[in-house]
Amino acid sequence: MQALEMEQAESLTGKHRRRARTKIGNGKSGNNASTSCLASMAQTRSFVGKVVVVAALTFLLMMGLASHSPDDGKSGDGPAVAKPAVSNGSANVDNGVAATAQPNASPTTKVTAAPVPTTAPVPAAAAAVATTPTQSGALPESRASEGFSAYSKFATIVPMPQVPLPEETQKEALGAKWGHWHFWDGDEDTRPPDDFTAKFPNRDVTAEEFPEDAWQGDAVFVNHILNDADQLITRAMEAIFTEYGHGKPLPNEKLAERMKMFHWDKVDLATQTTPPSKYGVGGSRGNGGWTTRRSYQGLVRRLLHAMMTQDTFTVVMGGHSAAVGQGNHFRQSYMMQFHKILQPIFARVGVKLITRNMGQGGMGTSHSAMGSGSIYGNCDLLIWDSGMTEKGDLDLIDLFLRQGLLSGDRVPVVWGGNFEVLRHLHENADVDVGEVGTGMDGVIMVESEAQAKTIPWAARYMACADSAKDLCTTEPRFCAKCWIDRDDGVKPTTGQRDSPRGQVKWHPGWRSHQLQGRVLAFSVLDALSAAVNEWSEGTMGGPPLADDAWHVTDYYNNIRTKLRNLNDGHCKSISDKLPERMCTVPMQARTQYTPRANPEQTSLTSIIKPTSDGWVPKNNAELLYTGPDAHNTCYDIPDGELDVYAVVAGRRRHRNLEAGHEDENGTTPRRLDITPALTPQHNLSTDGNVGNSNTQSSTDTLYATDDTEAKRQHRQLDDAIVPGKGWGVFDEPAGYCDGTFDAVCALQADNECALYGHHDARGALVGNELSGWLVMKLSDLVEGIIVLKLHTWHTDNESTLTQGWTSVNNQRTRNLRESPVHHQTSSIPQERNLMRSYDTPELPDAFVFEYAINGKITSLNKKDFLEKKKQVQRVVETITLLDDASFTSKPQDVEVAVRMRNCGRQCTFGVSHIYWA
Repeated sequence: MQALEMEQAESLTGKHRRRARTKIGNGKSGNNASTSCLASMAQTRSFVGKVVVVAALTFLLMMGLASHSPDDGKSGDGPAVAKPAVSNGSANVDNGVAATAQPNASPTTKVTAAPVPTTAPVPAAAAAVATTPTQSGALPESRASEGFSAYSKFATIVPMPQVPLPEETQKEALGAKWGHWHFWDGDEDTRPPDDFTAKFPNRDVTAEEFPEDAWQGDAVFVNHILNDADQLITRAMEAIFTEYGHGKPLPNEKLAERMKMFHWDKVDLATQTTPPSKYGVGGSRGNGGWTTRRSYQGLVRRLLHAMMTQDTFTVVMGGHSAAVGQGNHFRQSYMMQFHKILQPIFARVGVKLITRNMGQGGMGTSHSAMGSGSIYGNCDLLIWDSGMTEKGDLDLIDLFLRQGLLSGDRVPVVWGGNFEVLRHLHENADVDVGEVGTGMDGVIMVESEAQAKTIPWAARYMACADSAKDLCTTEPRFCAKCWIDRDDGVKPTTGQRDSPRGQVKWHPGWRSHQLQGRVLAFSVLDALSAAVNEWSEGTMGGPPLADDAWHVTDYYNNIRTKLRNLNDGHCKSISDKLPERMCTVPMQARTQYTPRANPEQTSLTSIIKPTSDGWVPKNNAELLYTGPDAHNTCYDIPDGELDVYAVVAGRRRHRNLEAGHEDENGTTPRRLDITPALTPQHNLSTDGNVGNSNTQSSTDTLYATDDTEAKRQHRQLDDAIVPGKGWGVFDEPAGYCDGTFDAVCALQADNECALYGHHDARGALVGNELSGWLVMKLSDLVEGIIVLKLHTWHTDNESTLTQGWTSVNNQRTRNLRESPVHHQTSSIPQERNLMRSYDTPELPDAFVFEYAINGKITSLNKKDFLEKKKQVQRVVETITLLDDASFTSKPQDVEVAVRMRNCGRQCTFGVSHIYWA
């Protein structure tokens, strides 16, 4: 009852309080210091304290109303702020449940509890919005004008594919046991409508610059959301323990023992020169992981920043086939299991979580690392998991980490890699580092078939005693289906496999991926708990939180400055294959590989110069159907087993602002359950609206400003450098393949495992001598570095555009403007031939490879080309076109062109990436 009275008083005094702030603690201005002090007092659990606060706030309300000017224009202040109705009794029940029935302790330090706001009524219009998303995924018209600071815009829990929200009866049962989320913003309509953070570097708003009605300075808002966040984090962590058989009640020794499962060692890298024992040679890696105290605090800072600015928080993994989850469905991979649990929690605290599984089978990470900022996108936490393919390649691991830190707009925490490399970066460039464990220390050992049935489903058969080894080997590790018949009768045109490729002994199954995802989730939850605690303690004198607790600009600049001047380390060993300056210079990239962040903007086709009639290659692969997949039982949780997602996602779903999520550029990509199918990959405009492909418009704009000047610079040989008409997109899947949970990728009629869901593909622009010049525009080149990644191993039948041609662009035999072949694209086999050779075939003795930079042509004969081409890793062939620090003194756009000569269709190459700085 005291909590209800507190909420009534605080709601009624809310607007007066915000108009009457004084400069307290960290800089908010006004004229009434007692209000902030009382808000701080409200955090006490004392009954007497709460009564005092209620009485004092009521007195302030009366004083405020007495002094309220009738010509203020807001004579309806009282009724307006009283609209968060608190009258219906059910709110008291919820508050009681949250206080008494929730699991009773947290594994980490927690904030002091505050009075819990009541549940807001759900208007009929809002309820309709919650269940009827718009077809395009754009905001409904009635919501489009709502402000930047509208809490409901960020806190909406949106259903995810194959992860239904809990039913009402399930929600009520879970709420009775675990507690509910209660917080809502009763003053949402008064918040600043514009993004006031955008004008500050890295959105680092100073305390004095927060608008008067911003929630960051609202003591009631901050106090209550932190209280609810604290409870939500607690029950999420407790639910994960329960999922693996370590739920409360437990004796004290068992409570201590269970912490080993997710415990992170805090090491001092100033003195520790070898990995922690579990992470050395032969170590089990069975706990949560290791990091340093400074690095842990760096993660806390980034989480605080995301919450204070209502920003995104992005987690990216680069790795090999086991990490990407091959053999399992894409959404069973550990990165997606991480996202499934944390997405609703982040939404509650106003943060949009973006999780990218960017792994690729049969490869390392160098091909993406060289253009990390473009391909991986901005990230706050970057994970390396490629031990099978580049464990000993310390130079390339170092390159992966450095480019991830130097590129993009943010400087991430980095987890994974070689200990020596991580220590060097931590000690010499202040990089925040760590390494993730497996959590296997907490998995219950199977000893017999009968005892196995008592182990929770999530942990069953993951570890077996010697006497029960057969039980673990006979239990299927994988559960994945290539096709499930649909009610609408849609079927692939290609026969479907019984199970996906990749179900081999070195690929972990769904249980291992789920556990790894829980380890990641628990680790971030622990840091999020610390962030909430720090925020609570840091605003005891009144919000907003002090700048030095969450600002990141100086923090980022320190790390990047030291990295750019770090002239030692393993990365320097790349100099025999790549420009050494890649270790200290942020690179850009474009590619046809998937997954890639913001795929429309980061494709090679986005920078290709159109032909004379405006054509550029594009991906015409089509999705098989739109709408949700058929129900897949591989995602089901058996009756009687705990659903952690249901625990964290239930309750408070009164506004479904959007039926999808935006990417980091604000684009709402095609999602499985809301939009029509994208026909080609390039069928999503940059504003997120699905429409006709308009690839050439962006390239026309790109070239419009200096096309005349470029032509003047062209060196005239037998033919001018004009875009060729024989380059085609090859092996790029249909859909929006950005590595995120609800993106739809490779769901094609000719895919032999249509429901597999993985985004991993090695797309390229494929051509040969008859294809002519491939011409690209690179923007903002300043460091004088250009590197091309090639596929020299394609076969002539993979260049379908040039089939039947006898000359360059087939100009001597037909008018290509009228040719029906002109607008065809290469076929796109959905399962690459795993037995094919990736070696460069024998080239004709007369072979010539030519490239041009701003019209200046360089010709390489066969010998020179093979010497200049470098094998960085398996399937990673590069050729450095430019490495000249004096090339330009200021950023400029540069035109790059490549072609082959004297080889006809025999030399069919693919261009998969271009990197520049």
